[in-house]
Amino acid sequence: MFKGLMTGVSGIRGVVGEGMTPEVALLWAGAFGTWVKGGKVVLSRDPRPTGSMLYLAVKAGLLAAGCDVDDAGIVPTPVGAMAVPRRGAAGGIIITASHNPQQWNALKFVRADGRMLTANDFKDLERIVTQGPLRSASWDSLGKSLDWNNADSMYLNTVTGIDLLDLDRIRRKKLKVALDCVNGAGSVIYPQLLELLGCVVVSIHCDGSGLFPRPPEPLPQNLGDLSALVVKEKCAIGFAVDPDGDRLAVVDETGTPIGEELTLALAIQTVLEAKPGPVVVNALTSQVIDDIAAEFSVPCHRAKVGEANVAALMKEVKAVAGGEGNGGVIFPSIHFVRDAGIGMALFLNRLSATKKSIKALKDSLPVYKMIKTTMPVGESDPFDLIENLAICYPHDQVSRIDGVRVSFPDGWVQARPSNTEPIFRIYAEARDEANAQQYLQEMLDHIQRLILTGKEDE
Repeated sequence: MFKGLMTGVSGIRGVVGEGMTPEVALLWAGAFGTWVKGGKVVLSRDPRPTGSMLYLAVKAGLLAAGCDVDDAGIVPTPVGAMAVPRRGAAGGIIITASHNPQQWNALKFVRADGRMLTANDFKDLERIVTQGPLRSASWDSLGKSLDWNNADSMYLNTVTGIDLLDLDRIRRKKLKVALDCVNGAGSVIYPQLLELLGCVVVSIHCDGSGLFPRPPEPLPQNLGDLSALVVKEKCAIGFAVDPDGDRLAVVDETGTPIGEELTLALAIQTVLEAKPGPVVVNALTSQVIDDIAAEFSVPCHRAKVGEANVAALMKEVKAVAGGEGNGGVIFPSIHFVRDAGIGMALFLNRLSATKKSIKALKDSLPVYKMIKTTMPVGESDPFDLIENLAICYPHDQVSRIDGVRVSFPDGWVQARPSNTEPIFRIYAEARDEANAQQYLQEMLDHIQRLILTGKEDE
């Protein structure tokens, strides 16, 4: 029905002018207004140039459904999400394609409790889109729009008020910090946050134009400018975020990116040092998190991939920290959303409490090697393949939380069907890279054999 549009718990996204059009945005916004029964909605976006056009379409759809709109303007995703319960809203829409390239844009949907929509929530929303009816307010009961300009101060006050932060100690350190916001939604608020924490901030790519000077995903290979800045300015640490400011990447004092997995690991370790308790990560996150949890004698739970899935399990088990291995730090005592600003505050708290550098903290963690690949499944049913793949391994080694995950004494391997392509995504990790390669190859061999067997049976 929606050609070129990706839909799921992460919202809807597509290339603007192709899958993502004002007509599509208007329809989904109207459906969301129906889903929240005409309640108040917080609306925000990142600064991509295409955002202003979609913003008008989304606002029109909401007002037509009778929703009052608190217009928060350009703010990071965690700020827009945090605003929903604090404004007493029935939900929120954030217009951002996160780490996708410039030509993409998207709508993320937020529940009344500030979490992203669950899979069941999204199915209900999608049903309204495809089957209707859409809520249509009469001329005299249309929603009203309010420019709400206090989102930044709400967020800054909340983060600097986190109880495990020692603000005086952080501020006394006067840490020199490099920052790269890829000209995205964090370009204003994240420098302000670091300055409130007493840091000397040197920044690049923080003009807020929404025009990305580097590939927008904060992967190590995309952080050359930040690495050079850290070295040139003799910074204690460098931070990079994606365009909507929910994912955090860290560069150590030598200019070396520590990797997204270890960003999450060190953030969780920092929380556990102050407040031990259950941890939740997704099924593909590094085993280093399990080792850290064991160090504090707390359980590490794994959820299906997806921020909403991790957040739901965190709420269920009363986790103190969690997230995803893409640098998505979730600190549930504030909210159940990935939050790069909170991640920065946790790192600065850790640095202020120790004489160790970021490199030394990273080097103290267990070392694992993770490798990733994809495999096409052709005409084979990926879900049938997953069922058959599971029985290729001993039952007590297999988890079915998300695809098939097989545990070994020193690592694991996992295959899961892609949500968007006829392929398997296969990940393997072990302390020894050769073992990780072996686990990966064995799973590839099993999948290939099952595909060929299926063809023979036809």
